[in-house]
Amino acid sequence: MTDRQRELCGKVKNARYLGLNGKQIDDAGAQAIAEALKVNTTLTQLILWQNQIGDVGGQAIAEALNVNKTLSWLDLSQNQIGDAGARAIADALRVNKTLSWLNLQLNQIGDAGARAIAEALRVNTTLNKLFLNEKQIGDAGVQAIFEALKENTTLTLLFLGNAQIGDAGAHAITEALRVNKTLKELYLEENQLGDAGAYAIAEALKLNKTLFRLNLDKNQIGDVGATAIAEALKVNKRLIWLNLYNNETGDVGAQAIAEALKVNMTLKELNLEKSQIGDIGAQAIAKALKVNTTVTELELRFNRIGNAGLHAIGEMRQVNRFLFTPFIDDQINSLATLRPRLATAEDLHNVFHLLTSEPALDDQSAALPALPTELAELIMDKAHYWQGVQHTKREWFHVDTPDRVLKVTVPQGNSIRVKAIHVLRDWRKRPDNTGDCVFDLTVQDEQGAVRYKCSVKPTLVDANLELVTLLPANHPVIRQMRAGWQVQVRASNDALFEWLYVGYV
Repeated sequence: MTDRQRELCGKVKNARYLGLNGKQIDDAGAQAIAEALKVNTTLTQLILWQNQIGDVGGQAIAEALNVNKTLSWLDLSQNQIGDAGARAIADALRVNKTLSWLNLQLNQIGDAGARAIAEALRVNTTLNKLFLNEKQIGDAGVQAIFEALKENTTLTLLFLGNAQIGDAGAHAITEALRVNKTLKELYLEENQLGDAGAYAIAEALKLNKTLFRLNLDKNQIGDVGATAIAEALKVNKRLIWLNLYNNETGDVGAQAIAEALKVNMTLKELNLEKSQIGDIGAQAIAKALKVNTTVTELELRFNRIGNAGLHAIGEMRQVNRFLFTPFIDDQINSLATLRPRLATAEDLHNVFHLLTSEPALDDQSAALPALPTELAELIMDKAHYWQGVQHTKREWFHVDTPDRVLKVTVPQGNSIRVKAIHVLRDWRKRPDNTGDCVFDLTVQDEQGAVRYKCSVKPTLVDANLELVTLLPANHPVIRQMRAGWQVQVRASNDALFEWLYVGYV
């Protein structure tokens, strides 16, 4: 045993609570900790998040859980444990009688590991909180976990965010919530539920009588899904906390939720931040809260609510004495949402056909003259009507890491020619120094080599809204861009909204 292993073993042997997060503990270190756990009779909480523990270390800790009789809280998040380690921990959960809180999120666990944990949940009778946010888990793993929850009677909290949950996973969740009597908190953030998944979960909410916290943020839920959830809220008598942050609720969905709030008497906290709600939706919610007496917290920041909506909320505050100050600051300029619809390949084909095939006009007896193919191609090339790729950023403006940067990549295709780059930004407060009001762009080729950097001043300014357009005439590098090239925009600390578009033919 190395000095490092002896040190870790000594820390564990007689401890009652031990936090070893961020200590660069590897598999060898985890093995030493596991050996001490086998003889420790006092430790109740062990925190090992953000280390370098892999499957071997996970298996060693699982072996210790087979014999340890005191540990109730174990945090192994942000390590490198994969399916093999998860299977070993699952085997330990079948026999362990003391562990009640387990965090395995942000490891490398996939469907196989999730299925093993699911099988353990069928027989485990002590675990009540499980954190399993994993990108590698898909519908198969999710289905297995919720099938197990039809039998499990102890789990009260489940985190399963960022798990690539689609239609099949949503159906499994629905079926479990219809019969499960113990799950109280369910967190499904950053999945792919969409309207279909939201509708399925809403149907279960009409029957479920135990769930009181539900997180559906960042799930691509539109007004159809939001309306389905609203219908469920009209009959659900248990849910007190609902998070629909960063979805596509819109005014139609907000109006449906408002109607539900007129009759729902249990929901206390509602998060509708970044939900594309405008004045109409805000006015509907304000009207509902004049009669609702149970909602105490309401999040409406980062929407596109204007003066009319803010005025309606202000009037509601004069009547409603139960709602704490609603969060309604940092509204996005409504002009930022009026971006053009991108042309599709079918659109381009149809326009070209109209130019070359003598289309008849409804209000004229004569037909338009057909253009020569060469002239039609020239018109299509010069027109500002292209296919394109785009990326919208609504958060993490203070972070400039590769996974958070605003960027788009030119898609694969033969003879792609980039025609324009547009960048739109809405400031929370526009900088006093106009030198800070620039767009810092970087163009990289398909190998990741930087081909071009520039700082461009906006060509259009409206209040806090800025737009810049880059064309080949002013920026010749655009003519060189092809499939696989990437455009990046440097983060802006005080922005509310940014949009990047690359148009091509």
